[in-house]
Amino acid sequence: MTASPGPTVSVVIPCYNYEKYVGFALDSVRRQRVAPFEVIVVDDGSTDGSAAVIQSFPGVRYIRQDNAGHVAAFNRGYAETRGDVVLFLDADDLLEPDAIAEVVSHWRADAAKLQYELKVIDGAGDWTGRVFCNYPAGYDTDTVRDEFAHHGTYVWPVCTGNAYGRGFLDAVMPLSVKAAPDGLLNTVAPLYGAVVVVPRVLGHYRLHTQNQSYHNTDARRMDLRFTKQIALRRGEFDALQEHARRAGASLPPGNLLDRELVFLNYRLMVKKLGGTYADDAQDSVWSLWRKSVALLFGRPFRLKARVAHLAWATALAVSPRALARTLVQLRFSRAEVLKRFRRSSAPLSTA
Repeated sequence: MTASPGPTVSVVIPCYNYEKYVGFALDSVRRQRVAPFEVIVVDDGSTDGSAAVIQSFPGVRYIRQDNAGHVAAFNRGYAETRGDVVLFLDADDLLEPDAIAEVVSHWRADAAKLQYELKVIDGAGDWTGRVFCNYPAGYDTDTVRDEFAHHGTYVWPVCTGNAYGRGFLDAVMPLSVKAAPDGLLNTVAPLYGAVVVVPRVLGHYRLHTQNQSYHNTDARRMDLRFTKQIALRRGEFDALQEHARRAGASLPPGNLLDRELVFLNYRLMVKKLGGTYADDAQDSVWSLWRKSVALLFGRPFRLKARVAHLAWATALAVSPRALARTLVQLRFSRAEVLKRFRRSSAPLSTA
């Protein structure tokens, strides 16, 4: 690795009981073509062998704290940094060898953050064939600015796909949210500076059974997971309103949840699964479907994505509840569905 000639980059890794993965995360940092200024791992009271794995990497600053949760580890890690740019790497994710070099070469003085693409991998580290966010052609800093001005939102990746400027973080940290600290940071970032988009895969986002997400959730209770996500996103938009007020900035009128396809999907799925969420009486299956279609053609999406989302929303809207439940499970818990199918078909295959 060579030293960074541009802005210094701090890598922060919050870790809790990720002995299985944290070594891979740290190895991906060690393999960077341009070395980070510092690597800080906050062990949030792990009870497995995470500490031994972390401390086996020379040059890593290891900080141990009593278990206080992901947000507390996130805040603690940032408080210990000294770099110009901070990259929060989830302990189960990876960086491509050029990640920090690309952050340094594309960084600009007016940036609040920089974001890039992520390959989605499974628990074994195998690529699932998906890229997140899979930006449409030409999606860049100017597109983000225009999207945010018209919709109050934009396309952004999960935690590992972002690098944040110290000036921005100093203005908003420490965070007081209960979960998903990257969600709040990404939501308010355009109020504080440019969002630089690098349309390259520079990291890997791992989906596995320990993810704190809706993936691998039993479809019989998936409505609760989606309801939780809706409430979390509503809280982030409330925070956005407050940050905009402080900054003297204006946001588009109306419900900003209507400006994001994923949350129109979540609300539609909760409706079809028979669940509830705040203010759900204002929504109907077909009003959510119409808003989804309007958004598909009102915001930048790849043609393939438009067709797939339109087919999904339409199939879900017209399906009876039992079929809708199966569709949701197929979309978000394919592995569990296939496992049950293999179990049920085993007697036939051996007959």
